Amino acid sequence: MKCLALPHLCVLFGFLAVNVPGKDYPSKGYLTFDNLPMGSEEKPLVLRTFVPTIGLSASDVLPNHSTGAASPKYSARSGKEASKQTPPIHGIPAAIAVNMGKTLSYVWDTTECRLLYAWRDGFLNMKNYWGDPTSGRRRGFGYVPNLYGFVFYKAVGPHPVEINGQSLSSLGTPAYLGFTLGHDRIPTYKYKAGNSQITIKVEPGPSTQTLKLSFASTEQEKLGFKSPNTQVQVLKSSPGLLHLVIRPNAGENFLSEEKKVEIKKPTKDIGEGLYTTLGCIACHSLDGGKNHGPTLKGSYGAKREFQQAEPLVVDEDYIRESIEKPMAKTVKGYTSGMMPPYQLQKAEYDSLILFIKSVR
Repeated sequence: MKCLALPHLCVLFGFLAVNVPGKDYPSKGYLTFDNLPMGSEEKPLVLRTFVPTIGLSASDVLPNHSTGAASPKYSARSGKEASKQTPPIHGIPAAIAVNMGKTLSYVWDTTECRLLYAWRDGFLNMKNYWGDPTSGRRRGFGYVPNLYGFVFYKAVGPHPVEINGQSLSSLGTPAYLGFTLGHDRIPTYKYKAGNSQITIKVEPGPSTQTLKLSFASTEQEKLGFKSPNTQVQVLKSSPGLLHLVIRPNAGENFLSEEKKVEIKKPTKDIGEGLYTTLGCIACHSLDGGKNHGPTLKGSYGAKREFQQAEPLVVDEDYIRESIEKPMAKTVKGYTSGMMPPYQLQKAEYDSLILFIKSVR
């Protein structure tokens, strides 16, 4: 969200980051001046920090955040304000970012009291916020950390939690009450909504790019979870308890600092690499086994039947459409909405097509 600057502090379990180059949090137990900090599955890194908005809806997802106004920059050297109006930076303050190694990173918002987004294969580049280790300076404007990795889940619409069929969005602004760490060091967040106190724990799901959410309420109400374009599997539901798994509803790659390398020539090997890094491996088998999505084995040139579309033979156009707009056609026997849309380079699409053609 657009916001004002806060002091250059970052707290981890009550300890400030310290300048000890070359030390790792998972092994040492404290932060260093490494601008690419990482935790692990055994020792998650929990960071209270600014985070980027990555296009979240201000009206639906972030309605309780204030919006800054454009203002002129002030020069301490000249003592004057610039004539040009500068828009506020896009950042969410006082969020909690958690990293469990390459398996999972996520952001939980203490203002909205909800999960904002989740990604894998990276965490946050803190250079904008912590500064350059060689100079000790950070950016004076636009200091929000950069997310890097593959985002597979983004919050959509009003607050997804329901109490007795009523959305939390209709109960007023939730009040954050803090978090606790269990024996597994994974945070459990607590907040108040209406007359209820809710806790939520976010964990890696049973397969790649899935999340397990565990809710509990002090009032023993019926809890529900509804989010647009998000596949939800309820594991357990009883008065005051709700355990569920949510599956991907997004697909965006973010880089740390480097510019994205443009692929000039598509190859099967590049496609095979994308099959793994983009998470296709979680739902599309290569051996004919049925998973959340159709197998890729022998798929090219095969006839497909759909829930609400005419049958067709799998060709290059269909594969590209399925990657860009997976909701356009849902194969019979499978659940709609399981696959997020992907925006890739042309050569990346072509590489995936070459790989899929080769799976026999």
